[in-house]
Amino acid sequence: MVCLKNLIRLKYFLIIFLLVLICILLALKIFTEYKKQENLAFNPEIQEFNSSIDLFRDNNQDFNQSDNIFKNYNYDQELNTSFLEKNLSIDDNNITDYKSNFDLNTSFSEQNLSSSDLNSSSLTQEMDTIKKENINQSKNNHTKKPKLVIIIDDMANSKQVSELKKLNLKLTPSFFPPDKTHKNTPQLALEFKFFMVHLPLEAINYNKPELNTLKVSDSKEHIDAMIKSIKKEFKGLRYINNHTGSLFTSDENAMRKLFDAFKKQDFIFVDSKTIGKTKALKLTKEFNQPYIQRDVFLDNEDNVSYIKSQLKQAIDLAHKKGFAIAIAHPRKNTFKALEESKEMLLEVNLVYLNEIYGN
Repeated sequence: MVCLKNLIRLKYFLIIFLLVLICILLALKIFTEYKKQENLAFNPEIQEFNSSIDLFRDNNQDFNQSDNIFKNYNYDQELNTSFLEKNLSIDDNNITDYKSNFDLNTSFSEQNLSSSDLNSSSLTQEMDTIKKENINQSKNNHTKKPKLVIIIDDMANSKQVSELKKLNLKLTPSFFPPDKTHKNTPQLALEFKFFMVHLPLEAINYNKPELNTLKVSDSKEHIDAMIKSIKKEFKGLRYINNHTGSLFTSDENAMRKLFDAFKKQDFIFVDSKTIGKTKALKLTKEFNQPYIQRDVFLDNEDNVSYIKSQLKQAIDLAHKKGFAIAIAHPRKNTFKALEESKEMLLEVNLVYLNEIYGN
């Protein structure tokens, strides 16, 4: 009887012992979890990572709200270690799927990224907008500048073409019609995007006329044939200016024959204005053409300083009226003056005549 009571008492003790043991284990587990959370709470590296993960969630649809925050993080495959084994350190080089305009070689804390910064699509659009605004501003500044046309008369050979191209400026070559002294001018003209023809006309006093110079006494048929041949030789030609021509351009009857030939071939006359009594203005009105005239001769004197001063005059005139037309010649000093005046030429837009008058 006594033995039975002892067994029952032992059983109760065992039950109480087990319950106490279970309570102790639970308390230890709770304490351990608490310490873990406390350690995590005071680890700034983990806090930074957690905030970064939140930013990734906002900007990367591959993260699912219900997934574990470490699910899609790219672990260091070579070492094959866990976050806890690596003391929860972050290797930025392992984040391969995220695309941004920031340097991923720096830490998240150094970058101090915001959610708007991480949105690479929005950032790219913003940069594109700024770029377009800068381009538009540049275009606006470009179009506000006055325009300057510089025509280089007397173009006749390949050496002149080569020297003109070396300047790398938007200049307009005006070529002589072909004759036995310069047969290849039509072919040379094709080396340029825009060109003119420099038509020899009779002068009052000039002792070296070109071979095919048109004279006041020439018949209408002869002038027609000459202009028609020029149309055939120079593909795409639209503008013609006169070489010499003080006598011819001051003769109304001769100019009427010339303008009639121009009308047939759809040419526009540019008055080099070699004489003040030119009849070109009257004839342009009669034939319903724009009157285009030279404003400044750059190299009446074959002197670099003089040419620069004339170029400055042309630029000042362009500022006053919006555009100007200057004429020069393919001479050594002229090319040198233009080369040395490139900074001054930034004040204007060098253009072709068709950018002012069309066609």
